[in-house]
Amino acid sequence: METVLLFSNHKKVFEVTERIIKERYKLIWCIYELLEKNQYPYADVVIMHFDEEILKKGTFELIVKVKGKLGHTVPILAFIESGTLQDIFSILETGVFDYIETIEDQQKYRKKIDEIISWNWYLKKYRPDKKQ
Repeated sequence: METVLLFSNHKKVFEVTERIIKERYKLIWCIYELLEKNQYPYADVVIMHFDEEILKKGTFELIVKVKGKLGHTVPILAFIESGTLQDIFSILETGVFDYIETIEDQQKYRKKIDEIISWNWYLKKYRPDKKQ
């Protein structure tokens, strides 16, 4: 069972995510304080919730910190709440695989999570350093 690591400071985001992936994937919820202290476990994929507060603080260092600990190919789905097109572009440029702007449409959110899990499967199977 794949492990999904969710970084969010909002319990509602955790509850929605948990309801969507219940019994399909293992969910671990961490607040950003744990990320800043580098106190979070390994996961197959990561969901990072960027609300207005986190966007103001900056996203680059947070994404780099996750990739530094979990590996540069760890698939990351960004939930960019109230972000501008520049915010979205900057986050994608940093190496996030995909993004979503709202989780109100839970079917769409579920699909994005399933797609990010598929990326993890692909990257594990076809890593460039793995001999075929």
